[in-house]
Amino acid sequence: MATSLGQLLDALADTARTTDDSAAARADAGTALGHLGRALTHLRRDGVSPFAGDRREQQVAALAAACTELGVRAPATESALTRLAAAAADTVGVLYDHTTVTSRWAVATAVAETVTPLAEVVAHRLPAGPATQWHTEVERQAALVQQTAALQPPTRADVAILDRPVPGPAVDASVDPARVVPDAIGVLLQATARANDPPSVTEVLAYTIAAQTLSSAAARLGSTDAPSAGQTTAADAWRAVRAALRPYDDGSRRFHQHTPSGVTAAGRLHAVLRSEPDPATWTAPLRASVTSAAQHLPTLATQLLYRTVRSWADNGSLIAYARDVPPREERVAAYLRGYQPGGLVRVDATDLQPVAGALHNARLLSLSVADQAADPGARATAGFPRRAWAANRALLDDPQTPVALSVAVQQAHQQLQARAQRSGPSRAR
Repeated sequence: MATSLGQLLDALADTARTTDDSAAARADAGTALGHLGRALTHLRRDGVSPFAGDRREQQVAALAAACTELGVRAPATESALTRLAAAAADTVGVLYDHTTVTSRWAVATAVAETVTPLAEVVAHRLPAGPATQWHTEVERQAALVQQTAALQPPTRADVAILDRPVPGPAVDASVDPARVVPDAIGVLLQATARANDPPSVTEVLAYTIAAQTLSSAAARLGSTDAPSAGQTTAADAWRAVRAALRPYDDGSRRFHQHTPSGVTAAGRLHAVLRSEPDPATWTAPLRASVTSAAQHLPTLATQLLYRTVRSWADNGSLIAYARDVPPREERVAAYLRGYQPGGLVRVDATDLQPVAGALHNARLLSLSVADQAADPGARATAGFPRRAWAANRALLDDPQTPVALSVAVQQAHQQLQARAQRSGPSRAR
């Protein structure tokens, strides 16, 4: 089942606080510190500060070295603490495409906080020698990183990376909706995180169907009232993204012999939620899974907007009929050729503005439905992505957001109406 770096670090710290002071436990904690040193080394190498060589980078590097040296001196073991720490270190690597400099600083501070309870386990009856010296250095450097974090705290948006779901190794194995939903949203977030390998138009269309279904389920879960006639919802905003994409093609609108993993995950999420239409019949784990997954819908929209669409524009990988994109003077000849091969043009950033606008609207309306689904009872559920919810709340609390939401509702409605009234062939037909 999908997990997150925050869950792993929280479990690691809790386990360390409740473990005994036996020799096996001390060895386990020491080996775990070695894995956290590996995680910190990755973070330092990728960058935890916009300024090379500043205090944050130096302190993270020093803590990484101290943890690694202490871990080398621990007897080899593979118990609970070691397994959790190793999984956390591996997850740091998996999240590389999702991170920025500031979010890596947030991860580094969380790792430093987890170092402290592990170091306390190691401290019991530690004999004098090099290991004791490195243990003292670990405690000192962890305290320095935490002090710097108190002076330069990461934002709520940066800390949300700790709640990013990472799917398990066999996401297709389960048929339990409570497991399918978190695994699927984890796969979708991974598929849209890579700017250098963006998904195709067909893949994004599949993702929007899954996002629409999840938005609709979260809205039903968060409210007992049905949407009034004509009211534009987050699900409608995701449908508007699909409508905005209709004119564009990159050669992927055809039969594929092998289905990409992201499309498979999107189809599974859509299928399991469509087969469970009434939230009143949902199990508690399924309700928790839908509520938690909804907190990541704004991130999905953001990644599609700032990574996928931007990459399409930069690479010029999409084409469309000149009649289906915003008119431009230099395309008069192509426009006059109509829906013929000569009427096709290469798409750039200006042409993709309707798609970018639709994704912006989907992001705003997804913020609203995610917050609506996360009532106090849902937020008290174990495993709820409280950091992602806090980041969503920070955006919703912005004084300009209510006006932006109102505009997003109007624009999504207009986009759907315009597509419904439009006639003529397109690349999607």
